[in-house]
Amino acid sequence: MEARHLRGIRRRASRGPFKSLDGEARYLAAYDAVLRMWPVPFEEIDIPTPFGITHVIACGPKDAPPLVLLHGYMATSMMWAPNIADFSRRHRVYAIDTMGQPGKSIPGEPIGSAADYVAWLTATFNALHLDRVDLLGMSFGGWLALNYAAAAPERVRTLVLLSPGGVLPLSTEFSLRGVLMVLVPTRFTVNSFMRWVGLKNAPGQMDYRRLVDLTYLGLKHFRMPLETQRVIATPLSDDELRALRMPVLLLIGRNEVLYDAVAALDRARRLVPACEGELIPHSRHEMCASRYRIVDALVLDFLGKP
Repeated sequence: MEARHLRGIRRRASRGPFKSLDGEARYLAAYDAVLRMWPVPFEEIDIPTPFGITHVIACGPKDAPPLVLLHGYMATSMMWAPNIADFSRRHRVYAIDTMGQPGKSIPGEPIGSAADYVAWLTATFNALHLDRVDLLGMSFGGWLALNYAAAAPERVRTLVLLSPGGVLPLSTEFSLRGVLMVLVPTRFTVNSFMRWVGLKNAPGQMDYRRLVDLTYLGLKHFRMPLETQRVIATPLSDDELRALRMPVLLLIGRNEVLYDAVAALDRARRLVPACEGELIPHSRHEMCASRYRIVDALVLDFLGKP
C-alpha cells in the first residue's frame, strides 16, 4: 500500500479510533494476545479505502479459493480463533475487522448506512484483487454478508450465514441486554451477556476468557462513530431474499437467543431459492465457538460442492 495514502487516511481520522493512548495500548495488546492463539501462519494487511484503513488477517494457501469472514458485532476477527485452522486448509481466508467497530481497522469517513458498508466491502475486495468470493458472516457480520450479496451478487459465489441478523427482527431481550452491555461496558455486564448467549469455558474447549476480555476492552476504549452506531441489522424484505441466486447455507443454534431459530430457518427456506439450512444442537448464539467442529464440517462440506 502507498504510505502517503495511509498517512492521509490517518490524518482524516483526526481524533483517532480510541478514547486514549493508554486504552489503545491495552486493547491492541489484548488483540495480539488472542492472535497468538491462532494455530496457523497468517499475515496482517492494512488496506486504504474511502472509509478508512481496513485491517485484514490472511491465511491459507495463496492459490486457494478466497473465503471472506465477517465477524459478529464488536467481536473482531479474533472470534474466528476456533474455526480458522479448518477454514484455511483448502481456502485462502481473509478475516476482516469491520470498519467502525473495535478492532485494528481505523475509521476515516464514517459509515452511516447499509449502502456505505457495501461500498466499503467492495473497495476492500478490489484492493485485495478479489473478484468473486465465498462470503461467510456471523451475527451482525451475517447481516453485512446478506446485504452485500443482495447488492452485489456478481461478487459472491456462495453465501454462508451463521446465526445472522437480517432474517428476522432481533428479540427484545437480546436488544435490551446488548444495549446495556454497550452503554455500561463493565466486566460484569460483558461477562453476563456472554454467558447468556452461551459463551463459557467448558472441559475440552478453548479458553474463551481472552476473547471476552477483548470485547470488554473494545467497548470501554474504542470510539465508535455516531453515524455507525445508528446502523442496525434490519431484516431484508421478502423480495430481497427471493432475489438471492447464489447457493446459501444458513446455520442457527437450536436454542438461539437472537430470534426464534425455527421461524428464521423457515423464512429463509421459503424465500431464498437455493438455501440449505440446519439447526445446530445444544447451542445458542455461541455455536461458532462451542460447536465449532460441527459448524466447520457443515461449512466446508457446503463450500466443497460443485
